[in-house]
Amino acid sequence: MKRLETAAFALLFACSPAMAATSPWVETPGGDVRLIALPANADGTVRAMLDIRLHDGWKTYWRDPGGSGIPPSVAISGAELTAVGFPAPKRLGDQTNHYIGYDAPVRLPLTLAKPEGGAITATVFLGVCKDICIPVQAELTADASAENFANPLEEMAISDADATLPHGAGDGFKPLSGQWAADGKSISVRFEAPAEGALPDVFLSGTSTFEFGAAGPVRRDGGVFVAEVPVLHKPKVFDLAKNPIKLTVRAGDKTMESPLAIE
Repeated sequence: MKRLETAAFALLFACSPAMAATSPWVETPGGDVRLIALPANADGTVRAMLDIRLHDGWKTYWRDPGGSGIPPSVAISGAELTAVGFPAPKRLGDQTNHYIGYDAPVRLPLTLAKPEGGAITATVFLGVCKDICIPVQAELTADASAENFANPLEEMAISDADATLPHGAGDGFKPLSGQWAADGKSISVRFEAPAEGALPDVFLSGTSTFEFGAAGPVRRDGGVFVAEVPVLHKPKVFDLAKNPIKLTVRAGDKTMESPLAIE
């Protein structure tokens, strides 16, 4: 009975436009995009999500697409954007034209702060590709300011998106070290990861002024893994103590993301 009541409660919210905090879908040939935002928490933070519904055969890019592609851009008005979450990506394309991204619908959790008490608008710029690549530019507005509590369907959607994000470092799955090559054109990454199954896949990302390529073949070195990651662009001035480079690893169905200490 309790489950039935919960389902009916959720359906009531789904049918009530006054309670909606979800923007309409902006539709394009390659995919659709919308914004979901929840009411502000007691501490003033707002949980939100960019929902990217790719069409069959279309792909979009990770935050560092690997030298080819358009990284997603999200600007927020009505609140302050403090974090964008990205699920672990995949290598896509072929040997001559490869990039890093997603080949299935993907949800990017957003953390917002200091809401201004009204609607929240996300100005979004994405690249989606199939036989050709097209830019997707959208302005998405959601307003949860009049709601006292979250729509359970919207809250569930954002919680599901949070669950797709990589876990932090832990025993047996963690970065060990990074080392610049003598010419500064690559970073040698050492890390621990689950050893069963195929070799892990490695991705690096930093601030927008860094740009990394697709990692070379991962190899075992005793009980750890090693990969060489090309540095396609390295800014003249950077502070890794303030803005560390992140290591993201996919090992089978397990993913991890953590700052990488670089020597």
